[in-house]
Amino acid sequence: MYKQIEFTREDLYKMVWERPVLVIAKEIGVSDVAVAKACRKAEIPLPNRGHWAIVKAGRAVNPPPLPKPKPDQPDSVWFTVLENPLPKLPKVEISVGPLIKVPTELVKPHRLVAELKAAANGQKEDKGVIPLNYHKFLRVRTSTAQLERALILMDTLIKQFEYKGCKVRVSEKSAQTELVLKEGTIVFRLDERTKQTPPPQPPPRPPGRRGEHHYEPWRPAYILVGTGEFTLEFSGGISSCPSTWKDRIKASLEAQLHEVISAIPSWDAALLSNRIQREEREAKEREAEKRCVAAARAQEILRLQRVRLVNNLRAWEQAERLRRFIAAFEQKGDQGPEAQAWLEWAHRQVQTLDPLCADLKGVIDLSVELSEYFTGRGPWEKQPVDWWYLARQKQPLLGSVEDFEEALEEGMAETNALSQPDDLETKPAWHPNQWYTRLHR
Repeated sequence: MYKQIEFTREDLYKMVWERPVLVIAKEIGVSDVAVAKACRKAEIPLPNRGHWAIVKAGRAVNPPPLPKPKPDQPDSVWFTVLENPLPKLPKVEISVGPLIKVPTELVKPHRLVAELKAAANGQKEDKGVIPLNYHKFLRVRTSTAQLERALILMDTLIKQFEYKGCKVRVSEKSAQTELVLKEGTIVFRLDERTKQTPPPQPPPRPPGRRGEHHYEPWRPAYILVGTGEFTLEFSGGISSCPSTWKDRIKASLEAQLHEVISAIPSWDAALLSNRIQREEREAKEREAEKRCVAAARAQEILRLQRVRLVNNLRAWEQAERLRRFIAAFEQKGDQGPEAQAWLEWAHRQVQTLDPLCADLKGVIDLSVELSEYFTGRGPWEKQPVDWWYLARQKQPLLGSVEDFEEALEEGMAETNALSQPDDLETKPAWHPNQWYTRLHR
């Protein structure tokens, strides 16, 4: 959720001339660009470049006066910020262990390394690296010349990970090499950097041929070759921790493997923090969904109660119309036995129709049986039309049931939701087993 923070022009003017804009932006929770843009829009003068260096040197600088606001200019400046911003992950201090001795030859390689070696032997390079199926083998991109070094690096690294209680596996689904830690899983890869070089010159033409063709469109403009510089990269929710190591001029990748192993506790801490934040966010989303479902069910129950009220009103008005008709028939003065029998039968039918002549518990009963699967109306469903819906649409008040019927007919022509009077008391809008039927009805 977001909230609005208000500052007057005078307060913001004092703030930008007392502290740098970058510091003020961090306090508010926005970027320095947003603060500068808001100041320019409010015609608040900002310090020039180098102002704070002059102040730090001890020289006094007189700020320009704040201009008066224009007639149509607001007196306040608003910033929209997150109400509960996510806390930044603290950087974990890594205690670097002793150097790891990397062998010069591959001796008793790990199973994954042995499989990688068997798959890479005999393969031709493509764009400077050996093509491999990363769904089955470790994610290593290397040239043929640097294959032995890459295998030794991965073998040493995997053995050190397993010594620390971690596990390395190849994901066939995502084609990634995964490192399983205590708090989760991250992925890593070893890549050799490639560079563009001109292609080799074609062999000389045999003697006896006429002319020399200098234009050869089939020859590539450049080819990719390996440079021998490796990069070891880890990813997967550990952005606040060290995650990339590469060959440097002063230190090769072999001399930095102890830093990689020392970063394991920081990766676990980052994964734990991410999991806690994710669980809190999911819990809030579940609570919000529960509130929405409860509100939707309460609204549906109220709608069905109103439908029952309207149905009782319709039945009562129909019974009153029948009573007027029977009274008009009695005024005709027919006292025959057939007429008296018909009158008795008509009065019984009116009493059956009139809800006020039966048990009043059926009229005042507000209990509604709502399906447990009802969670609200989908966006594809039409809003049921009733008196309260028409009132929300700011339509004129309806004076009688006839007016109500006419308005309902217009609404039914648009929504096709209600076709008969008894259809007002409809079932809940959606059921998990009825989605296909409702969409293709």
